[in-house]
Parts: sequence; C-alpha cells; structure tokens
Amino acid sequence: MKLRKGFTLVELLIVIVIIGVLAGAMLLASGAATASAEASNIVSNLRSLQSASLMFFADNMDELMDPNSTVTFDIDDLVQYTNNPDAPVWAAYTFTFGLLGAGTAPLADESWWISAPVTRMDVANRLEGRSASVGLFNDDSDTSSTNWYTASVGQVFMLIRNP
Repeated sequence: MKLRKGFTLVELLIVIVIIGVLAGAMLLASGAATASAEASNIVSNLRSLQSASLMFFADNMDELMDPNSTVTFDIDDLVQYTNNPDAPVWAAYTFTFGLLGAGTAPLADESWWISAPVTRMDVANRLEGRSASVGLFNDDSDTSSTNWYTASVGQVFMLIRNP
C-alpha cells in the first residue's frame, strides 16, 4: 500500500469552505456587537452631558435665574466647565432650549435638551429598544410617553432639565 503525502484537492476545498463560513458568521456577529457598542456609547455620552449640565446649572443658578442676566449657554461653556477641551466627540452633540413659560429668566424657565446624531439604522434600532428605560425622545418638544424615540436616522434627544 502506498502512503500519500499531503491533502487532496477536495479535502483542501472543504477546509476552505468551512473557514469561509466561520469567517462570515464572525463578521455578522461583530456587526451586531458594533451597533450595540455605538448605541451604548451614545447613551453614555448623553447621560454624562446631562449630569455635567445639571452641575453647571447648580453652580451658576444665581446668574441663570436672574431676569436681568444675558447668559447664553452652549457646548463650549460646558467643555470649559468640565475642563475637558480635548473632547472631540462633543462636537457632534447639540443643546436645545425650549421655552416652557412666560418667565423672563434666560435659561431658568426653559427645558434643556441634549441631542446626538444617529447615522446607522442598526444603531437606531438598538436605541429604540432602550428609549423608555433611558429616556430618549424623537424631538425636543414633548416629554410624554407617546413621544419615545422610534428608530430613525437623524437625532435622538434626552431631556436634561424640565423646570
């Protein structure tokens, strides 16, 4: 009986096909993990900015509640407040303020919102699953449970402060 050395072409092709199937399954799993990680990152950043904004408000309450004050507030103020000028991720986040009453104070009578961009639909689907438990909304005008975030590419909003 003659001993063979090496593999036959069929054996080699079967091994290549098995490796290809395993690699494809890994790529699918890594895409879902990436979407979940990005959604978690968005929620984490929104919560961090929410906390920092509330601390900013508490530290500057006298000035923000003064009807004669001309204080304005934007992301640059918060970046300086937190002493984190090298936070490039914050450039994508925007603050909006919605007037809730007839008050004359510049920011005291307004609701404060923070929003983040959502560019991928798989990330939007993950955010929609967390919207009620985390407090994510479609826009900055309504805080009712009928306005929870629904999966869409665009912006996701989180309420910072509701006077």
